[in-house]
Amino acid sequence: MSVWVCIPSARPAEEVAKWAQAWRVRGYKIALWRDNAVGAPSCDILGTTEKEGPGEYPGYAKAVNSLVAHAMDQDPEAEWFIIGGDDVYPDPNHTAEEIARECGDHFGGPEGEYLGSGVERTQFYRTFGVMQPTGDRWGVNPDHPNPAMRSAYIDRVCGSAWIGREFARRINQGKGPLWPEYQHMFVDAELQAVATKLGVLWQRPDLIQMHNHASRAPRYNGSLDCPPHLRKWTIGEEGRKHWRESEDLYNRRERAGFLGSEPL
Repeated sequence: MSVWVCIPSARPAEEVAKWAQAWRVRGYKIALWRDNAVGAPSCDILGTTEKEGPGEYPGYAKAVNSLVAHAMDQDPEAEWFIIGGDDVYPDPNHTAEEIARECGDHFGGPEGEYLGSGVERTQFYRTFGVMQPTGDRWGVNPDHPNPAMRSAYIDRVCGSAWIGREFARRINQGKGPLWPEYQHMFVDAELQAVATKLGVLWQRPDLIQMHNHASRAPRYNGSLDCPPHLRKWTIGEEGRKHWRESEDLYNRRERAGFLGSEPL
């Protein structure tokens, strides 16, 4: 059994190396997507756009899907894949193997099992599921006018989820665990919605994967502490435009019942 962290990363290599070590000591393997291999930190799998030309980042969903596919191809023991970013850190109180076994027990039981009509039970049947640690209570806004927005951010999305191998292989008609049209925003909202629709979302408040988001910095003013590679997706008119486009995509897909997300 192995557990992989599969994320795109554009921070300086020395910063990412420290982040990766925090995961490694808890028993995780690392798969990174970098714009090119120059200055890339040590990892188990490195995906890049070098063959197409530097800077041609395919978007978060496609990059993660590619890394997950590579990990499944190269590691027959890979059972769980964690998404997020290089500012999310592992639960400090449990190893990768401990959490993976608990996930398998949960999704492999009679109430948590989802195979679908006519699907053969494989050795990975216990991994058709999505588990999101929710112990990091960042983003609580008790005064928000929308009651749905008053909880912690991580209650509303699968932003640093554990995705099981069988879910990753079969969901979205085999296109990968994340719907590939999303560039950055709302991809985690659809993942939560689809997993909920299928009855295979497990939220765990007892696990803490700390999200060291830029807005947690005392000096944060919307741009000062935001990493440069994220500003185009989150800040200013370009960021607002991206948010609107991503939200529109999510709303259209939600109205259509997330058409195409059905498992093989």
